[in-house]
Amino acid sequence: MTNDPLAELGQRLTDLRVMSGWNVNQLVARCGSLGRTVISNALNARKGRRIPSADTVVRICQALGADSTPLLELLRQAKEDRRTPPPGPRAEDRSRQFAREPSSEVDDAADTSGRFDPLRRENLERSVQWALESAPPVPLASFPAAPVEGLYALYYVGSHSLYRPVSSSACAVPIYVGKSLPSGKSRSGMVVRGSMNRRLRTHLRSLEDVHDLDAQDFLVRYLPVDEIWTIGPERLMIGDHRPVWNVVVEGFGVHMRGSFRAATTPRTFWDELHPGRPQSERQRDAELSRADLQRAVRQHFARMASI
Repeated sequence: MTNDPLAELGQRLTDLRVMSGWNVNQLVARCGSLGRTVISNALNARKGRRIPSADTVVRICQALGADSTPLLELLRQAKEDRRTPPPGPRAEDRSRQFAREPSSEVDDAADTSGRFDPLRRENLERSVQWALESAPPVPLASFPAAPVEGLYALYYVGSHSLYRPVSSSACAVPIYVGKSLPSGKSRSGMVVRGSMNRRLRTHLRSLEDVHDLDAQDFLVRYLPVDEIWTIGPERLMIGDHRPVWNVVVEGFGVHMRGSFRAATTPRTFWDELHPGRPQSERQRDAELSRADLQRAVRQHFARMASI
């Protein structure tokens, strides 16, 4: 082992990828919601670079069929080697939130002198996240019209056995985090443009269509905010809370137009786990079965409870 556990971690992940016979694009496809940048950072990890999260390492190992235990030990050593920044004059609860493990992929809150800088971009993005998490939750079914872009988080308060770990009227852990962007902004195959009202109404229809969920069991926090302050805070919230419909059961936010690619496109994981949306009935089976997805959700909550 080298004296740089982070470099050793990156090399072992790279060796596992090479042994699998996959290129990086294939690994990205196998890892689901982990983006190419996150995976590349992990494969090329070394001293001086961002430390990948434990969840990133575990999910890459799962995709490669490898035991993550020795790699998590390297990750622990790398974190011990990383200089801990001096504490800034922020409130205790905010201090703990910065110290949470997913924030290892975010630059330090303080400048090189150890002083807290409220104008650093990550601190500004955190302030947007906190504003959203401080907003009062309202029933999704009676969401007021909001013809603006911004951020939102959905919370589950029902009795579905699979989501019992996050079901709470306190709305502590979101089940899904999303954003709305101005008209004209979209990604291939996924509609993300238009007002927040349109996005949330689409989510409401999805929940009303499926057979095993009740739309009345969902609350939403929302924050109208300029487009420039949506991407970073959304990433931070997903990194902090790892919402199950963002990182495990993908597809809730997908809205396919009509019959576009319906016959050749596999169902999303969300549609496989929660059947009922009309467009999914014309699609072929997802790459994972419903039983596999249920097991993945339970494993996800077990991992989150151990952090």
